[in-house]
Amino acid sequence: MDDKPTKRSLAMTDPKPTFLSFEAALAALEEDASTFVGSETRPLHSARQRILAADIIAPFDVPGYDNSAMDGYAIQYQDLGQFSEFELIGTALAGHPFTGTWQPGSCIRIMTGAPVPEGFDTIVMQEQAVAEQIEDKTHIHFTTAPKPQQNLRKRGEDIAANTALFAHGHRLTATDIGLLASIGVGSVSVFQPLKVAVLSTGDELCEPGNDKQASEIYDTNRYTTRAMLENLAFEVLDFGIVPDCPDALSSTFNQALAQADVVVSSGGVSVGDADHTKTVLDELGNMQFWKVAIKPGKPFAYGHFHTCNQQGHHKRFFGLPGNPVSSVVTLHQLALPALRKLAGEQVTPALSQRLPLASPISKRPGRLEFIRASLEHSPSGTRVKPLQGQGSGILSTFAASSGYLLLDADGANWQENELVTYVPFDWALS
Repeated sequence: MDDKPTKRSLAMTDPKPTFLSFEAALAALEEDASTFVGSETRPLHSARQRILAADIIAPFDVPGYDNSAMDGYAIQYQDLGQFSEFELIGTALAGHPFTGTWQPGSCIRIMTGAPVPEGFDTIVMQEQAVAEQIEDKTHIHFTTAPKPQQNLRKRGEDIAANTALFAHGHRLTATDIGLLASIGVGSVSVFQPLKVAVLSTGDELCEPGNDKQASEIYDTNRYTTRAMLENLAFEVLDFGIVPDCPDALSSTFNQALAQADVVVSSGGVSVGDADHTKTVLDELGNMQFWKVAIKPGKPFAYGHFHTCNQQGHHKRFFGLPGNPVSSVVTLHQLALPALRKLAGEQVTPALSQRLPLASPISKRPGRLEFIRASLEHSPSGTRVKPLQGQGSGILSTFAASSGYLLLDADGANWQENELVTYVPFDWALS
């Protein structure tokens, strides 16, 4: 796919639209995604979860000098062959190095993090040392034979000068922030936050916090979507609940397009009489595909708007199903990888593992199924346990699950202890 509006696909015009496989949909989204946003400079302390817009190379060694990993005594290891005790000649503290001269058979009192003077190469922890005062001198002998270079942090053992620490497209974590601070970085070049408008459609929806009618349900999808997007440091613009009315939906889309790079809606992408999202999108842009062979989450839609952003890219649309679990699965598995790439991130595939199944399970062939599951640990090993309550409207099983059990599209039956693919939930769902 390119970044130009195209005619509606067969998936839109055929009354029985062709399903894309999950793999084909994911590949199409990846191929169609390129960095949407410009860059900006941010203070390091406010750059967590932001995406680097430039490579970062270490300008010097960390640590910049040999230093002690323990409170104790610094010696020259080779002196142990000549001396049974050492004369204490000074002290080295973190930030206050020892600067005196020394002779063989000398030692210095040294604290954790203090620079190790040139020539000293071994640190004996204070618990293995005994001090004895002889006249005006202090002599130290050791209760345990030291090993060469023990308790010594070598220069550059954490980071060597000119090491490529992070490439552009890397999303910064909390520990990354600390690592950058260790090389003196005070600000970083990051991509500007992707602006994502979120909305829900449906006359049956009620805003949480308000009293609802008997025929209404609270809008969960918008809240879940917003939380997952904000977890990625996207700038989320909330356009609320939109009635099942083409004019209202078109008006809201236009308002969203005036401010956002991407619109993510839930509901209105199925085949009901009140599902108007596809019709409105066809007026404002072009649907790239609709319907993916997965369960839950079949009625997932993706398209381009005619409107372009400041970088000249056609703004994007992601249509999530209205059922709560379907909405979460399609956002997590299809939309988020594409959104992260649009935001400038270099996205890596989700980690998975092959584990034995805790109980038999079956399904109809034809769609890849994402089964909410937990891990069952025992002395004999770990197994994947499918949870009860897999309906697309049963959101509560997410709270009890730790990941997805994937059931291949072509498969039908799996026996206890048969190996299956398990994908643990990542931080996007935390």
